[in-house]
Amino acid sequence: MIQTRAFLKALVVFLAISSAAFAQEKPLSADKASDARIRFWQMQVARDIEYWGSYNELAAAYAQKARETGDISYFQLAEGSLEQSLKFESTHKEAAPAFAQLATVHLSEHKFREAGEDAEKAIKLLPTDLAAYPYAGDAQLEQGNYEAAQKFYDYVKPPEDGTQHPGIEFLAASHGAGLHWIKGDTSKAFDDLERAIVLGQEMHMPAENLAWTEFMLGEQSFQLGDLAKAEERETNSLRDFPKYHRALAAMGQIRAAQGRFPEAIDFYKQAIAIIPLPLYLAALGDVYTVSGDKTNAEKQYATVEFIGRLNEINQQVYNRELALFYADHDRQLPEALKLARKEFDVRHDVYTSDALAWALLKNGQTQDAKQEIERAMRMGTKDAIMEYHAGMIYAAAGDKAKASEHLERALAISPRFHVLFAPQAQKTIAALKAESQTTAGMDAGRDHAKQN
Repeated sequence: MIQTRAFLKALVVFLAISSAAFAQEKPLSADKASDARIRFWQMQVARDIEYWGSYNELAAAYAQKARETGDISYFQLAEGSLEQSLKFESTHKEAAPAFAQLATVHLSEHKFREAGEDAEKAIKLLPTDLAAYPYAGDAQLEQGNYEAAQKFYDYVKPPEDGTQHPGIEFLAASHGAGLHWIKGDTSKAFDDLERAIVLGQEMHMPAENLAWTEFMLGEQSFQLGDLAKAEERETNSLRDFPKYHRALAAMGQIRAAQGRFPEAIDFYKQAIAIIPLPLYLAALGDVYTVSGDKTNAEKQYATVEFIGRLNEINQQVYNRELALFYADHDRQLPEALKLARKEFDVRHDVYTSDALAWALLKNGQTQDAKQEIERAMRMGTKDAIMEYHAGMIYAAAGDKAKASEHLERALAISPRFHVLFAPQAQKTIAALKAESQTTAGMDAGRDHAKQN
């Protein structure tokens, strides 16, 4: 799963900016429209530097640009704009949208506690506005507080009088999908995202928002082993938002699973040319590895390490991804454990527990790894990578039956779940069976000798 773990944390409904407000004689492409919005609201701020509303709109434009490009520096600009807004208005109901937006930005920056506080401030100022409740739920979701997350999501319901409210329905569907997925209710997660796409189209949401939802459906289809459906969804995503880096990388993942490595390399290179996320570089390195190109593989892996050290925000956002990368590739294993523990200090969700368990195993702490992987699997999440990690942990602990059970389950969920680890799962199952047969044969021989 190249991206579900990285982007499940961003399963957030981003504030939509109406394209009608920026109508042109000739329609602008999505990226140019975002730039135009940024320039427009920069000018509005310059005309009246004390009007909080313009700062909110400028922040929304920056956040949209961040989502489109993957450049997290735009989230930092959005955060600065919202902080300015709150200097001029922070105590009345008019400040609620700024706090709600700040929650989404802090979620993207992995400031989950702050995001929850922001959302609850928005709710306190304007409890009748349902927009902030899902963000409060997202903050709890990312910290592994699933019951608390559900309570916030439950607030987001259309009126009982039957009146149609697409915006409220969109909030409920898009946010609820993440929790359904973690609970193992994949059908409900798919249904929610499908509904979100229909509602988003009805509301004429920005192209990236629609593309993101299609991307997520494709990613989840891949996780369940449906490569054809995954490709269909990612193609739709690229139709909605051409050169969308997430969908391009997802297509690379699909092509790699199909064994079409040159095409996979091309897709990953396209995504990296837009934004060199560590996740994409590591995946490209893995494709080079299975292609036998160790030199280019090492170049990608070295770049992952470099990006992770660039600045504080990178270290904050990519801790879990870097921990998994190091553990996956047996590089800097003490650092892998350090990063996983650091991430676990701020959130106890199933995916962080999984990363910590994997890092513990790679550092020889098998018993602790067993405890942590059991915590990771507590919600019944259908995740082949998690099952693979569990299988390898139990294999190291000498529990052949459980190891085989989890590895077989990983392959049952998705036979080609990872270009490196799916083949490793198959090899390990075969080795465990051979070992069991050898042990059974030796035991039978000893019993026969005793009888004689």
